[in-house]
Amino acid sequence: MQNLMLKNRREFLKLIAKGSIVITVPVLLNCSPQAEKRPNILICISDDQSWPHAGAYGCKFVNTPNFDRISHEGILFNNAYVSAPSCCPSRGSILTGQAFYRLERASMNHTRWSDKFKVYTDILAAADYHVGFTGKGWGPGNWKVTERKHNPAGQEYNNYKTEPTAKGMSNIDYARNFKDFIEKRADDQPICFWYGGYEPHRIYEKESGLKQGKKLEDVDVPSIYPDVEEIRSDLLDYALEIEWFDTHLGRMIKILEEINELDNTIIVVTSDNGMPYPRAKATVYDMGTHVPFALRWGNKVKSGRIVDDFISLTDLAPTFLEAAGLSIPNEVTGKSLMNILFSEKSGQIESDRDFVITGIERHFSGSREGSNCYPIRTIQTHQYSYIRNYESDRMPVGEINSKVWPDNDPTHGYADTDGSPTKTHLVNNRKTYPRLFELAFCIRPEEELYDIQKDPYQMFNLAEDSRYKTIKANLSKQLQIVLQKTQDPRQLGKGDLFESYAKEYPGY
Repeated sequence: MQNLMLKNRREFLKLIAKGSIVITVPVLLNCSPQAEKRPNILICISDDQSWPHAGAYGCKFVNTPNFDRISHEGILFNNAYVSAPSCCPSRGSILTGQAFYRLERASMNHTRWSDKFKVYTDILAAADYHVGFTGKGWGPGNWKVTERKHNPAGQEYNNYKTEPTAKGMSNIDYARNFKDFIEKRADDQPICFWYGGYEPHRIYEKESGLKQGKKLEDVDVPSIYPDVEEIRSDLLDYALEIEWFDTHLGRMIKILEEINELDNTIIVVTSDNGMPYPRAKATVYDMGTHVPFALRWGNKVKSGRIVDDFISLTDLAPTFLEAAGLSIPNEVTGKSLMNILFSEKSGQIESDRDFVITGIERHFSGSREGSNCYPIRTIQTHQYSYIRNYESDRMPVGEINSKVWPDNDPTHGYADTDGSPTKTHLVNNRKTYPRLFELAFCIRPEEELYDIQKDPYQMFNLAEDSRYKTIKANLSKQLQIVLQKTQDPRQLGKGDLFESYAKEYPGY
């Protein structure tokens, strides 16, 4: 008898019409459109946005009505973390559902993709989902060296342009491209779309936030930065870019409403890593790895819930596949969120989701001579953050006296920290703020331990405090167990693999 494992209902009906399949009335009844309708998937990823910079988290200087809507009509997650606080490895881990350190060359920026890694977008496409993306997909890196016909995030839809609110923002009309994508699907084909905004990635138009009527006094300046007008204004520019991303999200929600598909769509809104500021993006501190996260799925998910479970963005791929009724590849290290989604509880739901693992190998390819890595792994719990710096003699965010920065201008160095008015102010005033400068740019110890309940910006290292000796030892052991289980090459004594990958790509 012919195999009935068919991609979709249309193929099934075609075979019936040809007489290739003879079925009984009960089988026909089980194939009703209502019974087999699969969910659409819309994942919206801002570029460089830290938790808690969204209105739903109580942030006063960022206005995000559409993120807030998704969280109010769905679930707001308090503890969502990236696998790595850097574009390529973070996006690769989302697509594969695997920890970034398992992705070989794709474990760092400016390298290349390997088709040995299965991605949820390809699996859904093979199951007859209409798959595409707009804006930034997987990158920055080279996927064209493979036999792929398109970016791992899907078929590109970037044809429509618009006029952005400020200079430095992308002119891609993300929402119109989403509409174009939907218009090209076949019949009632389910969709899987990746909205990869380029905002709030730098460069910003200086004082664009002020020009749009934002107020300096509304800004909550993290204590890792000097509280001065220049930095407050820089944070307002950052906020304006988040709002541009949110505007397109709102237009996409409206498009789904217009075609009566909103409630059958899993909408996830998050970011690929933290804000492009010192001691944030490209670091494993909370401002680099902790990202906003809201999810809506019509009446499938009870609305108004706030969840405290630790989740990783590696959990998205298995969630999407399970929701679509598909098998999850064995190599996936993430864990489906479906139990959380279908629970009606708030707070801590799954007792074993009480920690998360993050890390990084190398961010910018030219930040250190020889393109050396600065490998880090960390484990975060509700109270503590334990960090292991494997090469603590190296400069953590890059050097000044390198071939890449021959002018010895310190604001051009420390390249793993994006250039910004905040970075420039901190570097140029390092004698005024020696401790803040040290925290942002200087040598770090092999081990770090922070009580994030008392010290949310991780400024006071407790690793050498004898009162925390047992806590540090337990967290270190727990981290090693997870890394061993998930076959991190660093943990297995094969860290040289990462160094060799990095040296293959010494610069842009």
